[in-house]
Amino acid sequence: MNNNIFNFKENILNIEHTKSFYIEKLTIKNFRNHLNLNFYLKNSSILIYGGNGSGKTNILEAISLLNQGKGLRKANIENFLNQEENNNIIDKIWGINADYVGPKGKINIGTGLKKTISKNSRIAKINSDLTPLSSLGKILNISWITPQMCLLILTSMSEKRRFIDRLTLSIDNLHLNRVYKYEKLLRQRKKLLMQPNNDKTWLDTIETQIGELSIAIIARRLDLIEELENLNNVEFKNNSLIKHFPSVELTISGTIETLLSKKSAAEVEDYIKLELKKSRYDFELSVPGPNNSSIEIFNRNNNKNLDISSTGEQKLLLISIILSHARLLNHKFNMAPILLLDDIVEHLDDKHRKALFIEISRHRAQTWFTSTSKDAFLEYPSFIDKINLKKIKENFDGNYHFRYGDI
Repeated sequence: MNNNIFNFKENILNIEHTKSFYIEKLTIKNFRNHLNLNFYLKNSSILIYGGNGSGKTNILEAISLLNQGKGLRKANIENFLNQEENNNIIDKIWGINADYVGPKGKINIGTGLKKTISKNSRIAKINSDLTPLSSLGKILNISWITPQMCLLILTSMSEKRRFIDRLTLSIDNLHLNRVYKYEKLLRQRKKLLMQPNNDKTWLDTIETQIGELSIAIIARRLDLIEELENLNNVEFKNNSLIKHFPSVELTISGTIETLLSKKSAAEVEDYIKLELKKSRYDFELSVPGPNNSSIEIFNRNNNKNLDISSTGEQKLLLISIILSHARLLNHKFNMAPILLLDDIVEHLDDKHRKALFIEISRHRAQTWFTSTSKDAFLEYPSFIDKINLKKIKENFDGNYHFRYGDI
């Protein structure tokens, strides 16, 4: 037998059938095309299958909002609201609630729309107590891959940066707060500079904060990439999946990244503030910072850049990053992330699909798959709960109680 051919049966031994991190109950109300869904689940991975437009991705999006951020579609909070004509709910709000189980026990997490006279906002609760959104990252981690994300990362450097920032959030739950505040300060500064008699003291204050945030954001990105690089260096020699999923090298470069390798953070911060002052009088100047960092993704097996790889190679590289990141969180921080894999399996050949199944079966946290059909999962090497979304909505009034088998 050819040694390069993936031997599926030999690799299903010693696979864990249960998960240490999982959602036991999930309630989705008035969200996208779902008025009311209730899932009661066990500690296994999940396949939600059904036709296009049935709302499979909407369920994954709801789960992604149990973390900080705008979710896997990066939508505005008003766009989550169910818009069906027969929805007669007077107080139009949406909400998501989950009982999340980890090694330390069960925690209830909720998030939803809060309406006020001035503006709408998203709130979060942990065990029914209001909490900052950033606190959600202390409870659980969530990672995802969607077909749309694959396309966006290939076409935009800003999307690559957002991708890295989402991964960085898992090692620093305040990271996205810094990114959002940095972007807000840049907008405030631009608006202030457009005023004929701007306040120089206020400009100094804003630029000082921009400098501080620039250093913090870039430093945390570098920390994440270093952690992943260390893991990849170890796994490059002994990880059996390297034969099937390419080992990835991530690089981040820019003026600030280079300066931080040579100078102290305080010196680099002073440099940023000086460049900001220069650009007050010359709008053509580009101020170095985290919004100008360049992210590159390479296949370590052939040193090929993601941007010039084939479509199939690009998807494998992104899957490889998500899997490596999941292993990093599991081994280093004992906080394996829940994985949301939207319409991914259909795009893999038989060898890579089986390799992915084995990796997910070994993963200590629950994974949610979506697919138009359950046939691709017939050879999944451990139990996976198969949920027919159409039958749930039509015959079970939006309620699904776990049972071995599928409906």
